[in-house]
Amino acid sequence: MVRVAGTTCRRTLAAFVLLGLLGRPVAGLAGTAPAFETQAASSRDEAEIRHLIDDYAHAIEARDIVHFKKVKPNLGKEEEARLRKAFDSIQSQVVKVTILSLEVQGAQATARLARRDTINGSLVSSFPQTLTLVRAQQGWLIEQIGR
Repeated sequence: MVRVAGTTCRRTLAAFVLLGLLGRPVAGLAGTAPAFETQAASSRDEAEIRHLIDDYAHAIEARDIVHFKKVKPNLGKEEEARLRKAFDSIQSQVVKVTILSLEVQGAQATARLARRDTINGSLVSSFPQTLTLVRAQQGWLIEQIGR
């Protein structure tokens, strides 16, 4: 049996117990609850961003402009024309993306990637990419793709 003295310790212990049972912090029980919410939001954002980056790679592999526009809805006409030309010029493409760093600050994020493409069965050298991301109503989206 563990004895905890003092109201603050009991409240903190109660917050940890409820966090374990409910999977989320209970406001007002401990002064640390907002940190848990921030940490949970950050983990959720990172998971959503990782999923978005997977979708980005799959859109390229599938050579699917419609799918690509879902992850990067602000695709410009010139950018779309270049993408269509690239997609039309290849038979197959495999994209391997490694996330080197991910920085989330509020509704904006930056993902630094190492990307390696295999096109028509031939390995193309790896190259760096930087994705600038924004959180919109429908979730995280790619705003800009750079090197």
